[in-house]
Amino acid sequence: GYGSSAIKKMGYSPDAYVQMAMQLATYRLWGEQGGTYEATQVRPFLQGRTETTRTVSPASAKFIETMGLRPKRDEIDALKRTEKVECLREAVSSHAKYIGAAAKAMGVDRHFLGLALSVKDGESAPPLFSHPLYARSKTWRVSTSHLTHPRFDSWGYGEVTPDGVGLAYSIHPSNCMFCITALRKHDWPDRLSHLLEEALLEMQTLNDLDKAPTSKL
Repeated sequence: GYGSSAIKKMGYSPDAYVQMAMQLATYRLWGEQGGTYEATQVRPFLQGRTETTRTVSPASAKFIETMGLRPKRDEIDALKRTEKVECLREAVSSHAKYIGAAAKAMGVDRHFLGLALSVKDGESAPPLFSHPLYARSKTWRVSTSHLTHPRFDSWGYGEVTPDGVGLAYSIHPSNCMFCITALRKHDWPDRLSHLLEEALLEMQTLNDLDKAPTSKL
């Protein structure tokens, strides 16, 4: 099977590993990274709900660019394989650290929300909130959320922006499940399903070859 058990044996956080697969798949779908939202629980806080974990990062960008818009089929080359595995490990580690910080209320999005809500009637909001880059940073082309439970075979929700996708997922011990949604006018769900499978298998092959014993002959 290919689920949390196999991913942990490779030495990765299952959630962060799957997030990188989704980054690679959506990058290959659109030719660029899209703003990506992952809901992170902040249960240690009274009435705490969620904070945003942002999957797009310098580390994830380096990983997907190293992997390329299409599979390069060069995993047999030890130097190229090592570069890809190192980029993957750094991207997964960076994402896991962000999740840990977000769970401790050290993310950025809920703080910005609090600042925006603190603007009283008649007051002018700081220029930051009308800046195009700020608006772009809050456009979630890839809306993701992770929920794994033995009684859930499937679950999902719709995309949150017209040019985006909804990506609900579960990571069971022996398999991963995805529910992909997009507006009917797009043909993205079927294509993204294929690209996700491709990315996961490519990442698995990288790690399998990286740990395979080498012949002394």
